Amino acid sequence: MKKKAVRWLVLLGLFLPASSTAVQVTTGQDKTFQGSYALISEADLYCSFFVLEETPRLKIAAGERGAEKMLLADGDLFYFKAGPEEGLAEGQVMMILEVGPKVAAAGSKTALGPLAFRRSRARLVRCDKGNVVLARVEKACSPVRVGYSLVPFVEKEGLLGRDLGYDVAVKDEGALTGQIVFLNSEFLQIGAGQWALIDLGLEAGLQVGQQLTLARRGAKGLPLEAFGNAIVVDAGRQTATIKVLSSRDAVRAGDFAQVK
Repeated sequence: MKKKAVRWLVLLGLFLPASSTAVQVTTGQDKTFQGSYALISEADLYCSFFVLEETPRLKIAAGERGAEKMLLADGDLFYFKAGPEEGLAEGQVMMILEVGPKVAAAGSKTALGPLAFRRSRARLVRCDKGNVVLARVEKACSPVRVGYSLVPFVEKEGLLGRDLGYDVAVKDEGALTGQIVFLNSEFLQIGAGQWALIDLGLEAGLQVGQQLTLARRGAKGLPLEAFGNAIVVDAGRQTATIKVLSSRDAVRAGDFAQVK
């Protein structure tokens, strides 16, 4: 299997619903195209996190050098077990995931599922008849450890466009709104370029590429106030991973994300 680069997709005006982000295809001389950039990058697609909806069956069993090397990086080899029912083949690409703790919906103890952190890709080097597979780490986002899970790699498309900003009105009722339930940081707040998880997903009509207004309530009884803008980079049934595009204040768990 040949290595495939991420294909940048310029969405046409009616490709997504009216509430979604869209950028029209234009010529290089059209001023409306100037200022566009990669809203969804390769790092967003292959290094971010999401809520796991199915438990992976495959796990890294050992590095090629055993206990001699505990952390695996680009170029390192490792083994895992896989039966013929997996249908794996030499040259196939897999995604390596670190499965983390479960997250719950905002204001609820109902679990949305466990977090899955995309750590690297791996290419299968040899598939033995004894169900032992040898693979090589490729394009690691962070070090890989024994015990991490593997799932088939799915190529995704990036998005070119503009940050729509947050100079918009937000509604207290009648608008599709979720809350931030997890941040990709050891700190209690994040800023532009970082990811967060919201309790809103495909079942609510959310789509990858939609831009959302970040908002919070200053005090009890006051209306929501917009302070940032984000874009959906990954969407599951009940959750979505968003990237903060711009904000005038730090983003915290519990803040709202409203579809424009």
